[in-house]
Amino acid sequence: MNSAPAPTWKHAPGVRASLALLVIACILPVAAVASFLIVNFYTKERAQLIEHTVSRARAVIAATDHDIESIQLALQALSSSSMLQNHDLAGFHQRASSLVGKLRADSIVLIDTDGTLLLSTRRPFGAPLARLGRAPLLQRILASGQPGVSDMFIGPVVGKPICTVGVPVLRDGAIVMTLNAILTPDRLLHVLSEQKLPPNWRASVLDTQGRIVTRSHDMAKYAGQQVNATLRQHLASASESGLATRTLDGQDVYVVYSRSTRTGWTAVLGIPSAELTAGLYNTLTWLVSVTIAALGAGMALAWLLGGRIARSVQALVAPARAVGGGERLPIPPLHFREAQQLGQALHDAALSVQRARADTRESEQRLALAANAAHLGIWTRELHSQDIWGSDQWRALFGFPPGQQLTLSHLLAKVHPDDRAAVQRTLNNAMHGAPRYDMEYRVLLAGGEQRWIGSHGSVEHDADDRPLRVRGVSLDITPRKQAELDVLQKQKEVTHLSRVAMLGELSGALAHELNQPLTAILSNAQAAQRFLAQPAPDLAEVAEILADIVDEDKRAGDIIQRLRRLFSKQDMPPQRLDAGALVVGVIRLVRNDLINHGLAVRAELGEEALAVDADPVQLQQVLINLLMNACDAQPSDGVIVVRVARDGDAVQFSVIDHGAGIAPDMLPRIFDPFYTTKARGMGLGLSICRSIAAAHHGTLWAQNNPDRGASFHLRLPLAQVEAGGSAP
Repeated sequence: MNSAPAPTWKHAPGVRASLALLVIACILPVAAVASFLIVNFYTKERAQLIEHTVSRARAVIAATDHDIESIQLALQALSSSSMLQNHDLAGFHQRASSLVGKLRADSIVLIDTDGTLLLSTRRPFGAPLARLGRAPLLQRILASGQPGVSDMFIGPVVGKPICTVGVPVLRDGAIVMTLNAILTPDRLLHVLSEQKLPPNWRASVLDTQGRIVTRSHDMAKYAGQQVNATLRQHLASASESGLATRTLDGQDVYVVYSRSTRTGWTAVLGIPSAELTAGLYNTLTWLVSVTIAALGAGMALAWLLGGRIARSVQALVAPARAVGGGERLPIPPLHFREAQQLGQALHDAALSVQRARADTRESEQRLALAANAAHLGIWTRELHSQDIWGSDQWRALFGFPPGQQLTLSHLLAKVHPDDRAAVQRTLNNAMHGAPRYDMEYRVLLAGGEQRWIGSHGSVEHDADDRPLRVRGVSLDITPRKQAELDVLQKQKEVTHLSRVAMLGELSGALAHELNQPLTAILSNAQAAQRFLAQPAPDLAEVAEILADIVDEDKRAGDIIQRLRRLFSKQDMPPQRLDAGALVVGVIRLVRNDLINHGLAVRAELGEEALAVDADPVQLQQVLINLLMNACDAQPSDGVIVVRVARDGDAVQFSVIDHGAGIAPDMLPRIFDPFYTTKARGMGLGLSICRSIAAAHHGTLWAQNNPDRGASFHLRLPLAQVEAGGSAP
């Protein structure tokens, strides 16, 4: 016996857990959607802030370019002074010193083409000045003839980071020196302060090497220093962009920069990372707090309501179990309307079960009485354990004593060995889903008695639609089977009588068929005697005559053998027969009768070779019967047509006469046993022919022709094509 599966309800969640999951399923998706919307909103706001900051960086670098361009214009105006043309450097020193404040420059210097400092407004005129070691801006101006601005470097005069704005000084169209304004980091600080950036933002202007020209915070500390390598790599790859990085003073910022196409300098604005995410984090924190509070309230409510529901349901467990036992228990007070409705339904169900059990007992008693009266044995077989329960009547049918524990093996041991495989196959089909079965088989009882049993079973399924058990009835059908055997024996005798009756009709054909080979044998024997009587007989001729005698003798033997098979009581096993050859052989058998009736036969065999699997003697009997009936219906000098043709997956034999046809009221009855229109007929020929056709899985029918006469059609299945070959 298979153990019953563990109840699944033990692993199912309770009411409280289900309600808690419901609360979670309601709140968490809303919180997730809200989080997504908040993050999406802040993402868009961040993108807008960064785009706005890019615009402000452009404004910073544009203001820087404007400042430098203003200084260049002022220097160009000063470079055209007549003092420089007249080489009055002392007067020019005084003039330049008066303009330093207006340019907001640290000082103005004049540099010779070889890098010699000719004067500096930071030193009295004539004071010794250092010579420039490297002068990239000087070289650019000499090479291009255009004003320019330098990167940050340590000024030889001031001794601190500076940058210079220089213009060429021309004399007779040639550059003879450069005029430069010295700018310190605080000179350009106003460009950043004018943008009114938030106080916690970091802003810087960088030269082409990534050194700080001016800075919003700690300018004196970081002026002239290079920014970190990550930022320098980004500056080299794009003129405008943004990235997250860390400033020199350790602040995490998101940097946005924009580079000038004129000077190559870059304005860099850094937004503190905390400022970008603070609002988002605050909002998400508030959302999480609200979500947790809502979950807590929902869980508490689910716990309270789930407890009331669980107690109401548990209170109905005992009444429900009582219903299964046919009892009734009082329904306790319940907490909600649906439970009260269920309680009332259980109360009603208990009453229904009691009534149903009473009806069932009465029905079982009636069924037992009916089964005993009809000699039916009732049985049940469990498909998993193969245990069998049988009524007393069923046990008596099979010879089992009362009280014996029975299984399928006990039953199969009683079944006749010749029927056991078929019974086992039918029972296996029930195991694999066959809804019902009917079978007949023999059982062997004590003392060697044989009994025929008819069994009818119906398969029952479990909740998963798997076969569970079979219920059915069995009865003794031995008298019926014996009657069927008697009928079959009588049918064989009637069939033999039909063949014998046909012998009388074919007696003339027998004489004619045998007369020809016997006459030929006699003629050849007499001719051989004459040859042998000659003085010098021709032995070759005699040998040929003897060969002809042998052939004619074999021919007569074949005729006798065919007729002996036709009138024998034994049935031939099915053989592969050529349909055309079969028709030709039958026409040869009835040729003498056709001649006596003054009739001719036209065989329409077609070009396709068609074969059937059949008993040759029985099939000859059918065709001979049809041809003889056509002879009786056809007037003299007529033609009977025998046609063989393919009809789908079958061969159709047709015998067509042109007589008077069959009366419409007789047509449905001509195949009935003992029905005949002949004065000396028994009325069994066509009935036997139809039985033979049915035994060969074929059909035989008759119909009147459209013009006149009648046609009989025999349809048989085509022979199955063998593997690697074809039907003959």
